[in-house]
Amino acid sequence: MIRAHGLFVSGTGGCRAAAEGLTVHDLTLRDAVLKNTRMVRTTLVECDFTGATFEGAELENCDFGGTGLGSADFTAAVIADSQFAGVWLSNACLAEARLNTCLFDKAQLEKARFHDAVGQGCSFRAAEMMEAMFHHAHLNECDFSGAELGRAQFYQSRITFSRFHGARGDNVHFTGARITHCEFDTVDLFGAKFQKCDAQSSSFARAILSEADFRDANLSGARFGGALLARAKFGGARMLTTDLRGANLDGARELTMEQLSQALTDVNTVLPNGRRGPYMRYSGAEKPRLVDNEARLLDKRAK
Repeated sequence: MIRAHGLFVSGTGGCRAAAEGLTVHDLTLRDAVLKNTRMVRTTLVECDFTGATFEGAELENCDFGGTGLGSADFTAAVIADSQFAGVWLSNACLAEARLNTCLFDKAQLEKARFHDAVGQGCSFRAAEMMEAMFHHAHLNECDFSGAELGRAQFYQSRITFSRFHGARGDNVHFTGARITHCEFDTVDLFGAKFQKCDAQSSSFARAILSEADFRDANLSGARFGGALLARAKFGGARMLTTDLRGANLDGARELTMEQLSQALTDVNTVLPNGRRGPYMRYSGAEKPRLVDNEARLLDKRAK
């Protein structure tokens, strides 16, 4: 079937591969060309498809449990109701793929590429996704809870009604992304980049976001109750009814009197100057206090 499909792809005869209801064990087909193939209710158990090409394939109700798919190419594939839980997909390409209710829980997705992919109801719980790329992806009702996202990139992505509960990783990029009505509760995303991000009505309760960058972001209606925002940057951010009650803004930078006046603060809010709120206009509490090293450096420069 695969040889005939190779001829079909090359235009020299053969026929399109179509597998339905098959279960395959311990098959090794590295760098196999399965472009435009169709697989329905097919199970691959402990197989090796490293570097295989599934470009434009149609996969429905398939299970790839334990199969090696490192560097596999799923460009523009249509994948529905399929299982990739625990699968090795490092450096795989899923650019322009259409993913509907697919399961990637605990999958190895380091440096995987999801450029312009569309995902609906997919789960990436506890997946290893360091340096994964989701540029311009559209994700709705997806679950990234507990995922490792170190240096992952969501540039200009559109993410709605999705969960990142407990996700972790340094320097994750959401620059220019739209992450509305999403849950980032208890995430640990040190130094995350949210510049020009639209995060309206999203929740960051008890999140660790020290040194995060929210410059020019739309945070209207976002909830940061109990979040750690030490030394975060907020220059130009829109903060109408942003909930900062119980948040720690110690050392937060580029906040203005207008921004904090529009936000919600309370007696448990730690303001940028290190004092507790609520914020009072003209109090100067929006100015971050200088830590000892900064104070010494400024004093040295003055002398």
